[in-house]
Amino acid sequence: MSSQIGAVWPQGAQTRTVVKSFFRNPLAKKEAFSVVIDRELSVLYRVAKRLTLNPTHAEDLVGQTMLLAATHWENFDGRYPRSWLIQILRNEWMNTVRKGKVRREVDIDAVLEPAEDDFWCAIDHSLDAETIIAALDKLPEEYRLAVTLCDVEELSYDEAAMALGVPVGTIRSRLFRGRKILRSRLVHLDLGTQDQS
Repeated sequence: MSSQIGAVWPQGAQTRTVVKSFFRNPLAKKEAFSVVIDRELSVLYRVAKRLTLNPTHAEDLVGQTMLLAATHWENFDGRYPRSWLIQILRNEWMNTVRKGKVRREVDIDAVLEPAEDDFWCAIDHSLDAETIIAALDKLPEEYRLAVTLCDVEELSYDEAAMALGVPVGTIRSRLFRGRKILRSRLVHLDLGTQDQS
Protein backbone atom coordinates (compact mmCIF):
# COMPACT_ATOMS: atom_id res chain seq x y z
CA MET A 1 0.00 0.00 0.00
CA SER A 2 2.79 2.45 0.89
CA SER A 3 4.40 1.83 -2.51
CA GLN A 4 1.13 2.86 -4.17
CA ILE A 5 1.01 6.05 -2.12
CA GLY A 6 4.63 6.76 -2.99
CA ALA A 7 3.81 6.51 -6.68
CA VAL A 8 1.03 9.06 -6.35
CA TRP A 9 2.57 11.23 -3.62
CA PRO A 10 6.24 11.90 -4.46
CA GLN A 11 8.69 11.78 -1.59
CA GLY A 12 11.34 14.36 -0.89
CA ALA A 13 12.16 17.66 0.78
CA GLN A 14 10.19 19.70 -1.74
CA THR A 15 6.96 17.77 -1.03
CA ARG A 16 7.39 18.14 2.72
CA THR A 17 7.93 21.91 2.30
CA VAL A 18 4.73 22.29 0.25
CA VAL A 19 2.68 20.27 2.74
CA LYS A 20 4.11 22.17 5.74
CA SER A 21 3.49 25.55 4.10
CA PHE A 22 -0.10 24.53 3.33
CA PHE A 23 -0.81 23.67 6.95
CA ARG A 24 1.02 26.76 8.24
CA ASN A 25 -1.14 29.04 6.09
CA PRO A 26 -4.76 27.98 6.62
CA LEU A 27 -5.94 31.26 5.06
CA ALA A 28 -4.64 30.32 1.60
CA LYS A 29 -8.22 29.73 0.35
CA LYS A 30 -9.47 32.90 2.04
CA GLU A 31 -6.87 34.92 0.13
CA ALA A 32 -8.22 33.46 -3.09
CA PHE A 33 -11.73 34.31 -1.92
CA SER A 34 -10.74 37.91 -1.25
CA VAL A 35 -9.17 38.17 -4.70
CA VAL A 36 -12.35 36.83 -6.32
CA ILE A 37 -14.57 39.16 -4.29
CA ASP A 38 -12.40 42.18 -5.11
CA ARG A 39 -12.72 41.35 -8.79
CA GLU A 40 -16.44 40.49 -8.81
CA LEU A 41 -17.94 42.91 -6.27
CA SER A 42 -18.93 45.56 -8.82
CA VAL A 43 -20.49 42.91 -11.08
CA LEU A 44 -22.49 41.51 -8.16
CA TYR A 45 -23.78 44.96 -7.28
CA ARG A 46 -24.78 45.75 -10.88
CA VAL A 47 -26.60 42.42 -11.23
CA ALA A 48 -28.27 42.90 -7.84
CA LYS A 49 -29.47 46.37 -8.88
CA ARG A 50 -30.98 44.95 -12.07
CA LEU A 51 -32.56 42.11 -10.10
CA THR A 52 -34.02 44.13 -7.21
CA LEU A 53 -34.49 47.48 -8.97
CA ASN A 54 -33.58 49.08 -5.64
CA PRO A 55 -30.06 50.20 -4.60
CA THR A 56 -30.67 49.56 -0.90
CA HIS A 57 -32.01 46.04 -1.49
CA ALA A 58 -29.09 45.45 -3.88
CA GLU A 59 -26.52 46.36 -1.22
CA ASP A 60 -28.19 44.05 1.30
CA LEU A 61 -28.36 41.26 -1.25
CA VAL A 62 -24.67 41.60 -2.16
CA GLY A 63 -23.70 41.57 1.52
CA GLN A 64 -25.72 38.41 2.15
CA THR A 65 -24.24 36.84 -1.00
CA MET A 66 -20.68 37.54 0.17
CA LEU A 67 -21.46 36.08 3.58
CA LEU A 68 -22.89 32.89 2.06
CA ALA A 69 -20.03 32.63 -0.44
CA ALA A 70 -17.42 32.98 2.33
CA THR A 71 -19.21 30.33 4.36
CA HIS A 72 -19.27 27.86 1.47
CA TRP A 73 -15.94 28.80 -0.16
CA GLU A 74 -14.34 25.52 0.93
CA ASN A 75 -16.93 23.56 -1.07
CA PHE A 76 -16.55 25.63 -4.26
CA ASP A 77 -14.68 23.84 -7.05
CA GLY A 78 -13.15 27.02 -8.51
CA ARG A 79 -14.86 26.89 -11.90
CA TYR A 80 -16.74 29.99 -13.04
CA PRO A 81 -16.56 32.05 -9.83
CA ARG A 82 -18.66 34.86 -11.32
CA SER A 83 -21.47 32.47 -12.23
CA TRP A 84 -21.24 30.78 -8.84
CA LEU A 85 -21.55 34.11 -7.03
CA ILE A 86 -24.43 35.26 -9.24
CA GLN A 87 -26.19 31.96 -8.61
CA ILE A 88 -25.88 32.52 -4.85
CA LEU A 89 -27.12 36.08 -5.31
CA ARG A 90 -30.13 34.96 -7.35
CA ASN A 91 -30.99 32.13 -4.97
CA GLU A 92 -30.83 34.52 -2.02
CA TRP A 93 -33.09 36.96 -3.88
CA MET A 94 -35.56 34.17 -4.65
CA ASN A 95 -35.61 33.23 -0.94
CA THR A 96 -36.36 36.86 -0.09
CA VAL A 97 -39.16 36.97 -2.64
CA ARG A 98 -40.56 33.64 -1.41
CA LYS A 99 -40.68 34.93 2.14
CA GLY A 100 -42.85 37.75 0.81
CA LYS A 101 -40.51 40.52 1.85
CA VAL A 102 -40.26 42.04 -1.65
CA ARG A 103 -42.00 41.37 -4.95
CA ARG A 104 -42.80 43.30 -8.09
CA GLU A 105 -45.41 41.70 -10.28
CA VAL A 106 -45.30 42.21 -14.04
CA ASP A 107 -48.27 41.47 -16.24
CA ILE A 108 -46.86 39.41 -19.12
CA ASP A 109 -49.74 40.50 -21.37
CA ALA A 110 -48.66 44.11 -20.90
CA VAL A 111 -45.27 43.33 -22.45
CA LEU A 112 -45.54 43.99 -26.15
CA GLU A 113 -43.31 42.01 -28.45
CA PRO A 114 -42.62 43.89 -31.65
CA ALA A 115 -43.06 42.17 -34.97
CA GLU A 116 -40.25 43.93 -36.85
CA ASP A 117 -36.66 42.76 -37.01
CA ASP A 118 -34.75 45.96 -37.92
CA PHE A 119 -35.06 47.79 -34.63
CA TRP A 120 -31.46 48.87 -34.14
CA CYS A 121 -31.56 50.66 -37.49
CA ALA A 122 -34.40 52.82 -36.18
CA ILE A 123 -32.69 53.76 -32.91
CA ASP A 124 -30.68 56.95 -32.80
CA HIS A 125 -27.22 56.22 -31.44
CA SER A 126 -27.44 59.27 -29.21
CA LEU A 127 -29.34 57.34 -26.54
CA ASP A 128 -27.28 57.42 -23.37
CA ALA A 129 -26.52 54.53 -21.03
CA GLU A 130 -28.96 55.78 -18.37
CA THR A 131 -31.84 55.68 -20.84
CA ILE A 132 -30.94 52.17 -21.94
CA ILE A 133 -30.57 50.95 -18.32
CA ALA A 134 -33.93 52.54 -17.42
CA ALA A 135 -35.57 50.68 -20.32
CA LEU A 136 -33.76 47.48 -19.27
CA ASP A 137 -35.10 47.85 -15.71
CA LYS A 138 -38.67 47.81 -17.05
CA LEU A 139 -38.27 44.35 -18.63
CA PRO A 140 -39.81 41.36 -16.83
CA GLU A 141 -37.30 39.76 -14.45
CA GLU A 142 -36.39 36.69 -16.50
CA TYR A 143 -35.62 38.80 -19.60
CA ARG A 144 -33.90 41.55 -17.60
CA LEU A 145 -31.53 39.03 -15.99
CA ALA A 146 -30.70 37.27 -19.26
CA VAL A 147 -29.90 40.56 -21.03
CA THR A 148 -27.96 41.87 -18.02
CA LEU A 149 -25.81 38.76 -17.64
CA CYS A 150 -25.09 38.16 -21.34
CA ASP A 151 -25.02 41.68 -22.80
CA VAL A 152 -24.04 43.94 -19.91
CA GLU A 153 -21.82 41.63 -17.84
CA GLU A 154 -20.65 39.63 -20.89
CA LEU A 155 -21.14 36.15 -19.42
CA SER A 156 -21.24 33.28 -21.89
CA TYR A 157 -24.53 31.45 -22.41
CA ASP A 158 -23.15 28.54 -20.35
CA GLU A 159 -22.14 30.81 -17.46
CA ALA A 160 -25.48 32.65 -17.50
CA ALA A 161 -27.36 29.33 -17.57
CA MET A 162 -25.35 28.12 -14.58
CA ALA A 163 -25.93 31.38 -12.70
CA LEU A 164 -29.69 31.26 -13.26
CA GLY A 165 -30.04 27.49 -12.92
CA VAL A 166 -31.73 27.02 -16.30
CA PRO A 167 -30.77 25.25 -19.55
CA VAL A 168 -28.73 27.12 -22.17
CA GLY A 169 -31.71 27.00 -24.56
CA THR A 170 -33.81 28.89 -22.02
CA ILE A 171 -31.12 31.57 -21.76
CA ARG A 172 -31.05 31.94 -25.54
CA SER A 173 -34.84 32.21 -25.69
CA ARG A 174 -35.04 34.76 -22.87
CA LEU A 175 -32.19 36.73 -24.37
CA PHE A 176 -33.86 36.82 -27.80
CA ARG A 177 -37.21 37.96 -26.40
CA GLY A 178 -35.63 40.39 -23.93
CA ARG A 179 -33.52 42.03 -26.63
CA LYS A 180 -36.53 42.27 -28.91
CA ILE A 181 -38.68 43.97 -26.25
CA LEU A 182 -35.80 46.26 -25.23
CA ARG A 183 -35.18 47.33 -28.83
CA SER A 184 -38.87 48.09 -29.27
CA ARG A 185 -38.96 50.25 -26.15
CA LEU A 186 -35.81 52.09 -27.16
CA VAL A 187 -37.27 52.79 -30.61
CA HIS A 188 -40.37 54.26 -28.99
CA LEU A 189 -38.23 56.34 -26.59
CA ASP A 190 -36.06 57.56 -29.44
CA LEU A 191 -39.02 58.40 -31.65
CA GLY A 192 -40.58 60.35 -28.78
CA THR A 193 -37.32 62.31 -28.33
CA GLN A 194 -37.10 63.09 -32.07
CA ASP A 195 -40.71 64.32 -32.12
CA GLN A 196 -39.95 66.83 -29.35
CA SER A 197 -36.95 68.34 -31.13
